[in-house]
Amino acid sequence: MSGIKASKGARPVITVFLVVGVLLLAGAIALGIFFAVENSSRVQVDAAITRIVPRYNSDGDRVYDVYVDFTYNGQTYEHVELNYWNSDMNEGDVVTIYIDGDDPTSVGTPKVVQIIIPCALAFFGAVFTFIGGWNIGKENKKYKGESAAKAKGTPVPCTVTSVIPDTTYVVNGRIVNNLLECVPQDKSLMATFVSRPFSAHNIVRLFSRITVYVDPDNPENYFVDLSSLTPPTPEEQLEIEKMFQPAGQVDIPSEGSGNTQDN
Repeated sequence: MSGIKASKGARPVITVFLVVGVLLLAGAIALGIFFAVENSSRVQVDAAITRIVPRYNSDGDRVYDVYVDFTYNGQTYEHVELNYWNSDMNEGDVVTIYIDGDDPTSVGTPKVVQIIIPCALAFFGAVFTFIGGWNIGKENKKYKGESAAKAKGTPVPCTVTSVIPDTTYVVNGRIVNNLLECVPQDKSLMATFVSRPFSAHNIVRLFSRITVYVDPDNPENYFVDLSSLTPPTPEEQLEIEKMFQPAGQVDIPSEGSGNTQDN
């Protein structure tokens, strides 16, 4: 029997997708609520851009500080700094800003930004949640089927016919898991079974024997028992080598092993 165990495969990555998606959706909702509360105390006024001052931030990126003048409740406020800039702004332009009625020098976030950011977070959150949730649901369904097959399934002796890389889970461009395919030794059973992923460090020889448990109520549910993997016997290995021996090649008998004929 082998000591091969099934790995988790891409499940950790799928779980990360789901968690990130849920966090993005939660962030979109929280930000939307924050902007709604902020807007409840904001007043819309028109302001004139008086200065646009370019500078470099600590990362060496070029940024712009924008200053405006506006009048609110009969009082003029000058050289008030905005907390944003866009490439369409020019000195002398009139822009709509949202100020705090109790503190007019406090300028709020533009409405367009209040819409774009939550919508973007919600979109990516929905995509990540769908990908993670759909794949986890599919995995859980497969695990449930395997569990049923393992508990009450009929053992079917099989033979390993191929070992293939598991391309669903790649780390730094390297495939870390393999899958094996096997077929029943009973040729009347037309089926091919695929195992759970297992570490690519494990060596699986072709034509090894393995047991697959098949659910009699639903043959699509099966469990490939990697722990039952048994390599071929020396006799079976010899037959395998003969199968792959190039055409026209003959075995050369060892010295003294063949019959000789006297002249």
